Amino acid sequence: MKKPNQAGFTIVEIIIATILGGMIMASASLIIGNYSHLGGKGRNLVLSNSFIEGKIEALRSIGYNGLSDGTTDIAGELPSELSQPRSASLQISSPGAGLKQIDVTITYSDQGTNRSYSYRTFIGELGVGQ
Repeated sequence: MKKPNQAGFTIVEIIIATILGGMIMASASLIIGNYSHLGGKGRNLVLSNSFIEGKIEALRSIGYNGLSDGTTDIAGELPSELSQPRSASLQISSPGAGLKQIDVTITYSDQGTNRSYSYRTFIGELGVGQ
């Protein structure tokens, strides 16, 4: 029996507070883990898109006559911040007269899952205004 002049918590109150505290900590840990995973996933996607955009603009600057058909491994040019293992290839083909097709493929590891993105654009003999 608790005497009226004693202060403190009962054992039941302490057990309930411990269980609630554990549930809050587990929820916070899960939220932080998911946020970290999504942040890394978004960072990798932004890095690969930025790289591709720069690569395509560089090829457009070269122009139609400076491009030759073939496949090139461009993994060495990928940003170092992109998750390992990673690979990339650039393929240039001529699907029609006066037109070059550029296909770029990037593959990288996203926390154990391989992600692969393919990008395609065309460069015409007459330039952008074609």
